[in-house]
Amino acid sequence: MPKALVIVESPAKAKTIKRYLGSDYSVEASVGHIRDIIQPKNVKTDKRYDLTIHEDNSELHSYGIDVSGESPSENIWEPWYVVSENSKKTITQLRKALKSVDLLYLATDEDREGEAIAWHLVEVLKPKVPFYRMVFHEITEKAIVGALEQTRDIDMNLVAAQEARRIMDRMSGFGWSGVMRQVIGGGASGGPVQSPTTRRLVERERERIRFISADYCSLSASVRHKNAGVVFNAKLIEINNQKVVSGKNDFDENGELKKSNEVVVLDENRSNSLREALKSGTLSVSSIERSPYQRKPKPPFTTSTFQQEVINKLGGSASAAMGIAQSLYQNGYITYHRTDSTALSDQAIEAARASIETECGIEYLPREVRTYENKTSSAQLAHEAIRPAGETFRHPDELKGDLNKDQLRVYEIIWKRTLASQMTDERGETARMLLSGAVSFDDSSESQTLTFSASGRVITHPGFRYIYEETPENDEEVEGEEILPDLPEGETVTIEGIEVKNHSTKPPARFTESSIVKWMEEVGIGRPSTFSATIGKIRAREYTYKEGRSLVPTVKGIVGTNFLELEFNEEVQYHNRANLEQSLDKIANGDKNRVETLDKWWFEPAIGFKHKLVDVEDKIQLGELPKLRHEIAHQVGFDPESNQNIYARFANQKPYVQYDIDGETASIPESLPPDQLTVPKAKEYLNAAAEPDQVLCEDPETGLDVVLRQGSYGWYVSLGHFPKWPRSSSPEGELMRLPHHLKPLKVAAAYLRSAVDPTDDEAILYLLNSPKRGIGKRSIEHFQKIAEDNQCSLLEAFQTGSVLKSGSSQESALEKLIQLITQYQKKQESERPSSLIRELLHDSGYWEEVLALKDPESKIKNIELFISALSKFDNCQVAVDVLFERERLKNTPRPKTASLIDGMDPETLTKEEALQLLSLPKVLEPDGDSQITPTNPDPETETSEEEIPEITVHNGPYGPYLRFGDDTRSLGDDDDPFTITYSRAREILSQPKQFRRRQSKEITLKNDDGSPCTDPVSEKPIVLKEGRFGPYVTDGDTNASLQLGDSVEQMNGERAKELLAERRAQQ
Repeated sequence: MPKALVIVESPAKAKTIKRYLGSDYSVEASVGHIRDIIQPKNVKTDKRYDLTIHEDNSELHSYGIDVSGESPSENIWEPWYVVSENSKKTITQLRKALKSVDLLYLATDEDREGEAIAWHLVEVLKPKVPFYRMVFHEITEKAIVGALEQTRDIDMNLVAAQEARRIMDRMSGFGWSGVMRQVIGGGASGGPVQSPTTRRLVERERERIRFISADYCSLSASVRHKNAGVVFNAKLIEINNQKVVSGKNDFDENGELKKSNEVVVLDENRSNSLREALKSGTLSVSSIERSPYQRKPKPPFTTSTFQQEVINKLGGSASAAMGIAQSLYQNGYITYHRTDSTALSDQAIEAARASIETECGIEYLPREVRTYENKTSSAQLAHEAIRPAGETFRHPDELKGDLNKDQLRVYEIIWKRTLASQMTDERGETARMLLSGAVSFDDSSESQTLTFSASGRVITHPGFRYIYEETPENDEEVEGEEILPDLPEGETVTIEGIEVKNHSTKPPARFTESSIVKWMEEVGIGRPSTFSATIGKIRAREYTYKEGRSLVPTVKGIVGTNFLELEFNEEVQYHNRANLEQSLDKIANGDKNRVETLDKWWFEPAIGFKHKLVDVEDKIQLGELPKLRHEIAHQVGFDPESNQNIYARFANQKPYVQYDIDGETASIPESLPPDQLTVPKAKEYLNAAAEPDQVLCEDPETGLDVVLRQGSYGWYVSLGHFPKWPRSSSPEGELMRLPHHLKPLKVAAAYLRSAVDPTDDEAILYLLNSPKRGIGKRSIEHFQKIAEDNQCSLLEAFQTGSVLKSGSSQESALEKLIQLITQYQKKQESERPSSLIRELLHDSGYWEEVLALKDPESKIKNIELFISALSKFDNCQVAVDVLFERERLKNTPRPKTASLIDGMDPETLTKEEALQLLSLPKVLEPDGDSQITPTNPDPETETSEEEIPEITVHNGPYGPYLRFGDDTRSLGDDDDPFTITYSRAREILSQPKQFRRRQSKEITLKNDDGSPCTDPVSEKPIVLKEGRFGPYVTDGDTNASLQLGDSVEQMNGERAKELLAERRAQQ
């Protein structure tokens, strides 16, 4: 029998499949994608790059995609693929395995991504043996053997669709991210699925911000019939045939009644008057309606409905749900978990019906099998719905020894949902009774007619609910199943009690991961395989964070959305991405051409993505960045006290509020929900920022002020004041906060300084060989000696001409430089600094030199930012003064600081306590009880006097501690760091180091029952660690940093699993 190699995507899947195949088959994993589009920075060094062919290919340089053919009608849209660094070892192993086989089976997932991986494998491995595409949607022996018998060719239409999607994602993602990082900063990015989804979260937050709550009351009565023992509740619904307001549907977002003339609002006073009037009263039955009802089960799971239900039932995230499903699929417990289909195979239906008969009884089996239509237009009908794998469904109890807690819970949900989809309807009877009465209230003598309503439901056959209870998507009350007595019309009932409830209308609920997945599916944005990764990316970019289960947009998310709505409005409309997804489906089905689709998306005049991108880049180049940043700020509201608007902005990687365009600013917490950022709240931050430093006292030793401050990590004291930098939004702040350490900015600043003051030797020295003028180090030293001897400037020393060889190119270049500076010294008196520096850099030849460098784009971009910042200044001297002030502030020493120790209250902090804090670290003086024993005594050496080791007391991030060389010990609560003696310190240092939880750099997370928390994918314990870049969680295979809104103190197992799942989705 011929030997065969089977390549799957994951090692776990390979291990499972290997069990079902004989010794003639070897099974290896590609570990996902093996190739991706080249990074733009590597294009020019790639062996495919030819300067004569590719020099003007902007798409290739910017995105790694060769778009252009010989003419616009012959565009090729060819990505330059490279093998991923992580895949090189895998490729070597696969090539080695391929040498010893006669057949190759490509068994990657049956979707666009899987088809593309199969194609890439063929392109890279170039197999000389026959190769076949092998597909299956469950990992069982029968499915694997059947797939080997029904192989096919690689579907190039699916490959073309995946490649078109990848091209669009690369070009829109890189394009958006490039401009967003200039406008917003802070690692801002955009994407064709990510950005519309973020916009939906932001739109919901805007609804909450606009929302004004309205108050109302409801009244219900407990009633009893004299001959019936049942007490039931009836709610007041009408007064004199006018509807009583009962909920948010009666009010608009401004808290106003939608139909004020047609409804009655009960307030507390009126409700209490009614309660008094109805005490011990009676009502009569006006009508009673009974009707049978039946409720059908929901279809088996698609990826979207699976994610929603798991999140609703178990909590967690979409990524965590998909991670668990991945492990269940790879180990052969469920079918393929990325599907849009609700269909079940005949075999699956038979297995479900057999399980129903065994578990529930034959009365729960419908006569006809149930089939479900696919509602999603893009359904991947080749797949089944998600269901238990195999010809028979294993009961969850059978798997308790094989699956961990999370896997078992998820498997049970899938098992129950699959069975429920083939069970009988829930059947029963609903009843609605209207009761009426007449009373006088509101100090009125006229009788008013009241109408009450009571409703109930009786289940006569639970049907699918016998085994499966669906979870409500929100916290609204589920309709009760109250039983109503069978009373004739006109019958009287007695009121036994009245209950009045106060209500306030609530703003629209924020999206949860479950509800946003549902929305994405309904709108047609993304695919099952991208839902969880999209949410993970939005959270990783800090456009949103989780508060409980809700996804809360951040100021950064709102500002980013405002920008895209302003400049790329059509691209973030929900129908746009849905239309693109439909186009990709048509490419996959062979009904649409890949190149034509991409041409239209990218090049179409006025509305093509490229044209819009260029428009924004032009605005930035023309110095419209400040205007753009103001237009996309989030307007908090108008402050009548200052007669100014207040805006929330994002810059320098943090959110802040500001009065108008250039008023005072104040930082705000990153996790402050935007709907709570009201004008009064913003003013609290602005007023606090405007307050002068709180000076506690003067330090007697230095004469500096001791200042109490509140920082990002709590309260602290400082010895002296911090240098006052100008606001980042001011012209001075914008110029100062540019990356002046980069050479292009150093050169530009030097030219500006030399034009203002030709005697600025430091500036002249820096620009002397920018561009290169061939003036060597020895010649420069000679010129510096001439300047020193003659007490003149360096420029004047150049004019002596006694150093460089007469008639040399160096002498000519130096003469041109002298003329240039002299010329621009006159110009600077009348020209604006922005126009002067642009001309000067061009005339000097430096601009051209930069353009000739490798990757000049970033260098030119930084020069343009410098020019843009200079455009805010009318006078060159003023701009240069700002540059010198920046140097002064940068070189000003930071004051010494000390955090308050646990137990210290900033409200009552004394002068003595503040000075004690600033006294640390301090060296402890040995006392009389100190006994020093040499660590390694040497009997051959005579020591007349032994040196006493130095012990110091410090105040660190985990509290006070002792240091003795490289050894440290934390101080306990009973030891005062300010009064501890040398003897006590020695005693503490002599004891073994105790690692307490607050000091530990590693914490194993626990489940609620105290057992170690394990990751559902790797099945390894999850540990919380402190790393170089902050705290993170890890299972040993995957690391995930804590995100916005997370904290070490509140980290638990469930959240850690989410973080790891989201990180895997991004890899």
